[in-house]
Amino acid sequence: MLRLETLLKRPKTFHALTGLSPEQFRKLTKQVQPLWEEAERKRKNWNGRKRKIGAGRKYKLSFEQSLFLLLLYYRTYVNHIFLGMIGDIESSKICQYFRRLEPSLQRVFRVPARKVDLSTGEILALIVDATEQESERRPGSGYSGKKKRQTVKTQIIVGKGKDGRGRILSVSRTVQGNKNDKRLYDETRPVLPQDIPRLADLGYLGTTWTIPHKSSKLHKLTKEQRQKNKKHARRRILVEHVFAHIKKFRILRDRYRNPIGRYNLTFKNICGLRNFILA
Repeated sequence: MLRLETLLKRPKTFHALTGLSPEQFRKLTKQVQPLWEEAERKRKNWNGRKRKIGAGRKYKLSFEQSLFLLLLYYRTYVNHIFLGMIGDIESSKICQYFRRLEPSLQRVFRVPARKVDLSTGEILALIVDATEQESERRPGSGYSGKKKRQTVKTQIIVGKGKDGRGRILSVSRTVQGNKNDKRLYDETRPVLPQDIPRLADLGYLGTTWTIPHKSSKLHKLTKEQRQKNKKHARRRILVEHVFAHIKKFRILRDRYRNPIGRYNLTFKNICGLRNFILA
């Protein structure tokens, strides 16, 4: 049986397994549990229900244990058989626990898909970029000529705060990996605050974002242009650090095995977790 209290007494081990400290886990539990209980009441009070509330099979895992297993799954991306052994439940029940818990987790973080509503005093710059992840060959994925495999792609917008750390402000919908960054940006069209510097790479050529100077065989970069590109790269590197952080959760790094339709929910939850960790 899962002994969560024992793990919470070992901060380093708990952080390695979930990405959160025990204190952060307890704080997150207090925020998510009321939303999960509300969702459960709505689920059990559907029109046409004949059994009384409380009838039927009970959850074998507590809410805290369910949340821990979900974070462990995000962090390690082990299969459900292994998670079932840890939780002492049938592996077929793991998906049921996760499907009922993930929407409540998303409601806590509330990472928007388009609108970024922040004043210029809160952020110093906006940085946009997209990331690809290898996936199974399923509807919703596409063959990426860049990665030479089936992938899915998601775009994020990061805001650089006064502390120098990047907060994820927006997560786009997930599309097939064969769609280029410019087209993904045009289709999502995020609503952004005005008068804030916007930085992007050459994949966003043709947008209003500031991109580095592009060289060609006939037009080499001048020394001044190369210096500007270096300065631009130093500022834009923040979004790469964000990608490196969220991909410590192996579900966003390994080959994605789950249904593509649930990928964006998982991606947003992990982006929300990152913001929560840095808060």
